[in-house]
Amino acid sequence: MRRHEVAAERLIGWLRVAIGLCVFVTVIAADRILLYLTDVSLGLFEHNAWIASLGFLIVGAASIVLADPQRWRHGFAYLFMVLDVGLVLVIAYLATSERGLPGNALPSAPIAWAIPLILAVGALRYDVKVQLCAIGLLAFGLIGIAVDLGHRLVMDDTGEFPEWHRLFSMPINVMRFELLILAGAATAFGIVRSRRLLSSAVKDAVGRASLARFLPAEIAPRVAAGDADLRRGRRQRAVIVFVDIRDSTGMAEGMDPERLSQFFTAFRTRILACVRAHHGFVDKFIGDGALILFGVPDEGSDDSGRALAFAHDLVRIVEAWNATRELPHTVRIGIGIHVGDVFCGIVGDEERMEFTVLGDAVNVASRLEQATKRYGEVILASGPVVEGSLERAAWREIGREPLAGRKEPIAIFAPTASLAVERIEP
Repeated sequence: MRRHEVAAERLIGWLRVAIGLCVFVTVIAADRILLYLTDVSLGLFEHNAWIASLGFLIVGAASIVLADPQRWRHGFAYLFMVLDVGLVLVIAYLATSERGLPGNALPSAPIAWAIPLILAVGALRYDVKVQLCAIGLLAFGLIGIAVDLGHRLVMDDTGEFPEWHRLFSMPINVMRFELLILAGAATAFGIVRSRRLLSSAVKDAVGRASLARFLPAEIAPRVAAGDADLRRGRRQRAVIVFVDIRDSTGMAEGMDPERLSQFFTAFRTRILACVRAHHGFVDKFIGDGALILFGVPDEGSDDSGRALAFAHDLVRIVEAWNATRELPHTVRIGIGIHVGDVFCGIVGDEERMEFTVLGDAVNVASRLEQATKRYGEVILASGPVVEGSLERAAWREIGREPLAGRKEPIAIFAPTASLAVERIEP
């Protein structure tokens, strides 16, 4: 909200500058041209035009300089509002009194037409209190000028000064004054409505940002939009991929902690880029590994194919990274892929939320990733994943076993030799 308020005040500052320049061009510069062409001068208005032009330019420049988050104070809004209103009232008083006109001739002053503009510009502040103060100052200021000019310049037939309320004897002036107050009230109502909308938008943005800190970027917008299924959890089919770095403990042993942090950041960056390219998402990074999902939150017919393609691409990315020889150790990874029913949803409270997937399918994918060491393969996928893709011929079955901790055997597939995927030593 503060950022919006400061930006609005900066915009108002530029509008003041524009008003000052317009006054200069339309009165001062035009007077020179008119005098040259017709020998008619606007000298009666030029003095006040200089005051208006320089006043708005100076106040505008000052507000632009101060409209900075580091320098801005809320009280400045009241200060600049008083300067705007005061400048208009002073010029209106001078324009009327210098021509020897009574108070009820105040609307004839050209600057009076700037009053609605001042109210409209003030509405950009999103601060109804400042706007109401401006309306009040303008109303009492105009009445004060009319009273003062009336007592000095208007006499009735008896030669006595009339009561000040007779200054409003012209119905048209009463109507103008009422319309001015109504216009101010309308801008105040508009400020209240705009501020509510802005507050709602800011609250929404803050809520989304808070969710994004704890939830994957692919999930946060859905939760923020009120997806009840994701909040309370739901059962669905998903492809789960586990990625892990081999011998990360040995790598960390001889690596400076800062260098190790840079290494893991670079590794995760490569995973994220590859996952996004295949329209999956990283559920979480777990130490030196990652849990990646395809088909969540919305299932697709090609989830298995995209997961297998991701695995192949990640292997190639890691091989290219190793080829640069920028790392002191060769990076070796293991990838396990399985598909099955999982329970996915949000766990935790508003202060600490986490999106997670639970189920036997998650455990199988984890066991497959661990089995890559025993089988000497970089990628292992379960039978359901391979059968669910369009690349069955590119995979060969290398085993059928229940895996650690499970009783039911599962078919285990690895890429065929034609893919030339580098194997790792167990």
